[in-house]
Amino acid sequence: MFSLKLYLGNLDFFEMMLFDIDAFQLFYLSQNCEQIEKQLKELNPSLEAPVKKILEHLETCLINNPEKNEYTTSLHSDFLFIKMKSKLSGIKFNWEFKLTKLENRLLNKHFVIPLLFNCAEYQQRELELIKIIQAKDKEIDDYKSQGIELTRKYLATETFELSHFDDQIKSKLQIDDLIEDPTKCLTTILHQKVNKSCIDKYMDFQQKTMAKETNDDFKSSENSNKILKNTDKANDSAFSSKEKKREEIDKVLEEENKSCPKMNKKKKLFK
Repeated sequence: MFSLKLYLGNLDFFEMMLFDIDAFQLFYLSQNCEQIEKQLKELNPSLEAPVKKILEHLETCLINNPEKNEYTTSLHSDFLFIKMKSKLSGIKFNWEFKLTKLENRLLNKHFVIPLLFNCAEYQQRELELIKIIQAKDKEIDDYKSQGIELTRKYLATETFELSHFDDQIKSKLQIDDLIEDPTKCLTTILHQKVNKSCIDKYMDFQQKTMAKETNDDFKSSENSNKILKNTDKANDSAFSSKEKKREEIDKVLEEENKSCPKMNKKKKLFK
């Protein structure tokens, strides 16, 4: 069983990542415009279509209607090979995916952190829904205090109690079915909406993190430049101080030479 992540970049290239839930392995594939066109000619020589159309069809096959296509997978030591047979505008369409195995340390970035975002998103939605329900209960109590009654008695509800709600959820066993078959959970409309929201927030989180790291690097570079400038100033100051001392020494020596009688540097060789 696989969990799929698919990214279409401006509909001229795509990235595909598969997580093998059973083997706990991560696989990755990336193709640009030229590679897609080349593969189209090799696997579908009688078919002509723009890259945008091909990518839209791949998205439909992999995400929207995967059950309508035929897939053959073969797992190797360092890659995963998938053959797909489908129909594009009524014409047979074949495609192959050769995904390279990635290191497990990348699971943290591509699955663990997004999974945590999913959990946080569900928790946030639950808290917001509880607030709405509690506010509705207060609204109903206000209507009742004014003597307003329901015309259809069967629509009456009990006041929402969070502890009672938690007990009811604990007693339900549908979660067992979801664990045995995760696709039931991953393919629901609710999960798709939550996952889309999480992806947007995760991308925003990554951009902020990268911007912060860039800003920190820039500040670090500025500090380094300041240190270098201060060092240069200190060196210049030390050099200037040495020059002043040298000038002072030269002046002292010059004054001593003026005050002393001139000595005859020529030696007499003969008397």
